[in-house]
Amino acid sequence: MSESVVVPRTRRAVAVAIALLAATGVVSPLAHAQPAAVKSVRQDFNGDGYEDLATGAPGATVGGKQAAGYVAVVYGSAHGLNLASKQVFTQATPGVPGTPEAGDDFGAHLAAGDLDGDGYTDLVVPAAGERWTQGGVARHGSVTVLWGGKSGLSGGTILPGALTDGSARVVAGDFDGDGHADLAGPSSLESGPFSRTGVPARSQDISFTDADVQVLDVASGDVDGDGIGDVVVLTGPYDFDDPGDQNVGHTLLYLHGTRNGLASPVHLKDGEGREIEGGESIALGDVNGDGRDDLVFGRPRVAYSGEGTPDPSEYGERIGIVLGTAQGPQTADPRTIDQDTPGVPGATESGDLFGTDVAVGDVNGDGYADIAVGIPGEDFSGVTDAGTVAVVPGSASGPTGAGTKVFSQNTAGVPGTAERADHFGGAVTLLDGDKDGRADLVVGAPGENSNAGSVWGFRSTASGVTTTGSISFGAKALGTDPELARLGSEFTR
Repeated sequence: MSESVVVPRTRRAVAVAIALLAATGVVSPLAHAQPAAVKSVRQDFNGDGYEDLATGAPGATVGGKQAAGYVAVVYGSAHGLNLASKQVFTQATPGVPGTPEAGDDFGAHLAAGDLDGDGYTDLVVPAAGERWTQGGVARHGSVTVLWGGKSGLSGGTILPGALTDGSARVVAGDFDGDGHADLAGPSSLESGPFSRTGVPARSQDISFTDADVQVLDVASGDVDGDGIGDVVVLTGPYDFDDPGDQNVGHTLLYLHGTRNGLASPVHLKDGEGREIEGGESIALGDVNGDGRDDLVFGRPRVAYSGEGTPDPSEYGERIGIVLGTAQGPQTADPRTIDQDTPGVPGATESGDLFGTDVAVGDVNGDGYADIAVGIPGEDFSGVTDAGTVAVVPGSASGPTGAGTKVFSQNTAGVPGTAERADHFGGAVTLLDGDKDGRADLVVGAPGENSNAGSVWGFRSTASGVTTTGSISFGAKALGTDPELARLGSEFTR
């Protein structure tokens, strides 16, 4: 495997637990007493009961402006994702505020929730590179809401600048238990319901971190099963110039949701008092069927010796799992899974990037959420960085690696052919696009066709993910500019 491969990360802020947000944005204690398989539809922009897909192309050229970015939406149906119902949103779309500008990165991160409480899921679209002024204050990064409705998404509103500090990382959930969807950003909690002008019911100053570090990813879910959403944050250092510092500052922080909003961040430590090594991607979901959301985080990194030389004994590409309990995260004995774990196909090699992205959802309807793991640097059949995706089953004792299945563009029934630097698995998500009670796998390959990017959609059966009836789409199907668009870099959680 290549030790120098780097998959550009335009995302990793907004991983929302697959079972937290219903179309109404309400989180109830009853919902968390049920298996993941029967929880309500979460991402349904038109209210028809089928979950819908939103994916970002932050590098796309719009109106001649490179990296202005767009968001593509494909609606669910009885037959799964329906390409005939696609939509594309840019800052030039009628009703969407703003203007496409070079480097805006509209669609670099995505979140979803029913912010106005009308029963339709709304789509939250940060533009991480946008520079604008609000009330005389210069802002770096904006957050736009595309409003859901019977006919799908339409219109848009820019939310208060307090939600962003340039990272544009926001996450949705009910963080005070009042039944309304809220939005949390790096320094602000905006509580719903929101007006259509973007005004929240109230605001609270918060902080995702307690140190000078960057937020690599953030996710929400009900970790302790009390009916109130919690937030988990992954952080890392800003400066990676010194290879010897590659692992410094990667931490995992927990913000407990209360009736008064989010509590201060708490560092998660193992049974010996050591910081649990975080990662760069996180998702929450109930992998052991106990009614509480568990933490799943990917750690795709190459460890280095003090001289900056890759250390083959410490590749460290793996996922970590911390189970939820009534007292919060069970940190004493976190588990890890990698490609050397029994039952997981393949072998741990530098540059595979196992865990670049993770998603959690129940693909076979057995009541235990499963884990989709992106491996975008995987080489096979003589093709470098073609990429694969692993699906790790959940169980009553949590995931062990047993029964893991791996998919690529060369898997029988999958459209396309694996090619160099496709980075298939650069982003993954799980959603129930056909309303059969099973989560369907969606995979992004942002490197496909010289970084134009493409997206693959799979169906699920009682046996799990199947390639039968799988689809793919790219710029041609969407009618967009393919050059360096990196479609499939980001999915809504």
